[in-house]
Amino acid sequence: MSNELTVSDSGAAAATGPATDGLAGDGGQAGFASLSVNPTRKAEIERIMNEDFDLYERSGLNKEYLALLEAEQFEINPDSVNPTRPMEADQSRNEMCSSEAGRRLVMDWEQAGGFKVHLANVQKTVSKMVSVFGSNRAQRAFMERFDRDVPEGARYAIYGDIAMGDSMYVAPATGDQLAEFGKTPAGKAMLSEWGSRAAENVSVIRARAARMISQMPDEDVPEFLAWVDELPADIVTSIYRNLTSN
Repeated sequence: MSNELTVSDSGAAAATGPATDGLAGDGGQAGFASLSVNPTRKAEIERIMNEDFDLYERSGLNKEYLALLEAEQFEINPDSVNPTRPMEADQSRNEMCSSEAGRRLVMDWEQAGGFKVHLANVQKTVSKMVSVFGSNRAQRAFMERFDRDVPEGARYAIYGDIAMGDSMYVAPATGDQLAEFGKTPAGKAMLSEWGSRAAENVSVIRARAARMISQMPDEDVPEFLAWVDELPADIVTSIYRNLTSN
């Protein structure tokens, strides 16, 4: 979660072995900013930095230099690099606009308070969501699977829903709905954790899931649901917490 939100170090990985994907690389990489180890470019930037530091900062070379250093660090130790470093808004916009679904989302965000505001909110939520998965390697692995297994149209529907948050009125879930929700290990754990808030939160989860799916291309829905079904319980509980805390 995902190509269009965070800076990928996949190029660095590709220099020595398999590339990562998603919020870090490989299979769903359309629109992901890859970083590659480039000693020649690094030396060129260092020369400019030493000769004209103002130009180095003014032209944005400082950011490129940092990216090159991170790519080198990723090549040495992938687990040391933050897998959810936010992508710059302009770059993220360009990546999203490479597809029709992405262009629609960019337009929606522009018309609903501004692209940068919504992008930052989604980036923050995604980072918070995956941070509980443990090490950088575990976070990166989750994001790889997300970009590999979730079709692009479904991904953009998820981003759109995260940006909208849970500020909606919902009637509390019924007893039958609570019982159904509690049939899975993740659902059972969350019912216990939520206590008196369970009926409201389950209703929010149901409403947001329905909203996400309604925004997805029909052909993407089965793949999205299959991805959800295969998620470990600890990841599902983290998603539930974030969907009910915006």
